[in-house]
Amino acid sequence: MNKYIDTAAIGPFLVGAFFALFVTILIYQIRILKLRLDFQRELKEATKRSVDQSRSTLKGQIAEQMAPVLPGFCYLPADARFLGDPIDYVVFNGRTNLGNNGTEEENLELILLEVKHGHSRLTPVQRAIANAVEAG
Repeated sequence: MNKYIDTAAIGPFLVGAFFALFVTILIYQIRILKLRLDFQRELKEATKRSVDQSRSTLKGQIAEQMAPVLPGFCYLPADARFLGDPIDYVVFNGRTNLGNNGTEEENLELILLEVKHGHSRLTPVQRAIANAVEAG
């Protein structure tokens, strides 16, 4: 029995070990590159969603303030008072006619008006106000 290592077998073993190490490093570098690309793509998508949401919010705020002068607004713009939060407008329907035409005070109607844009919904505070108004 030979107690010595055959040095001729070490060469192919080392080549195989280095090749395995090289392949492993290459696989991890590819995975890291893929993760970086995925992160950049997701960051770009998140930024686009954020900008789109911001634009939508700004458009909604502009529409809220312009509502009294737009076609389809059911009340006189002079009767509407913009609050913005939590209710967009308080409309004193009939206020303009009250002083000018000697209209009875009983004809004055108080309206809490919320202008919504797109698929917007009432906030919890706005729902609570609506419930309180309905309850009297």
